[in-house]
Amino acid sequence: MIIFVLSAEHRYTHETLVGRRSGATVDLLTYPQLFQLRQLPRATYIFTDHDRLPTEMLRAAASIYQQLRLQGIIALNDPARVLSRYGLLRALFQRGLNQFNAYRAEEGVTPERWPVFLRADGDHMGPLPELYRRARELQAGIRQAVDRGIPMSRLLVIEYAAQPTRPGLFTKHSSFRMGKSEFACTNVHDNQWIAKTGKRGIATPELYLEELRIVRENPHAPAVAAAFEAAGIDYGRADFGMVDGKVQIYEINTNPNIALRDDHPSEVRQQSYRAFEENYFGALRANDTPDEARR
Repeated sequence: MIIFVLSAEHRYTHETLVGRRSGATVDLLTYPQLFQLRQLPRATYIFTDHDRLPTEMLRAAASIYQQLRLQGIIALNDPARVLSRYGLLRALFQRGLNQFNAYRAEEGVTPERWPVFLRADGDHMGPLPELYRRARELQAGIRQAVDRGIPMSRLLVIEYAAQPTRPGLFTKHSSFRMGKSEFACTNVHDNQWIAKTGKRGIATPELYLEELRIVRENPHAPAVAAAFEAAGIDYGRADFGMVDGKVQIYEINTNPNIALRDDHPSEVRQQSYRAFEENYFGALRANDTPDEARR
């Protein structure tokens, strides 16, 4: 059995795995449910949603994680070690894995590269759309964001690092890690630099063929693996772009939405969906705690 531990409002992300014939039994626990249990079944535990938890819940989750590991139980994503979005971006820049840097708005630091944009640490709504090209514009943007209710303590200034795949088309790549299993996911194509969910019909057949190759071969694995190591994350989805042929990591989501689909009009895209599903289910089986071990 594999048990995903999630925030109460975001358990929907992995519900599609429950009862699925994947070769591994999957169950879900919310953090409030986890904290109320006096005994836990022997299983593989995957802790998620660290950025959505207050400090006291993170400490409680970290204590349970440590107890599980001491009993020889497989547990992924130590809540005490997973970096925040800011911590990850700063670490990747310092290690030379990313070419762009990030700053806390409250630091008052002038960025080294322009343009920049704003995003809230721990927020999953995506960045604010404005690009700022000079210090005066940035300061005005920070004031406006705070006036709209974004806490200054959570506001990040991030140097822009995106490059169109084709004229007027941007691609967001994604790759997963689950324990020792690493595999690529399907891409998102959009006509704006914030490629969060994408726009159907914008990608060319050639891009779908390239996507299929990526899902099958996972060519960006070394760079993405280095990012997971820097973040202290054993399970999650890394989102990144390609700039001048180099991987640039934007974030690692420990609670990605697992949408297993086959409804795309492109047969090649459907092959990519199936290849990703096979890889994901294979990772579940590789990290599963079998029934005989639970007994």
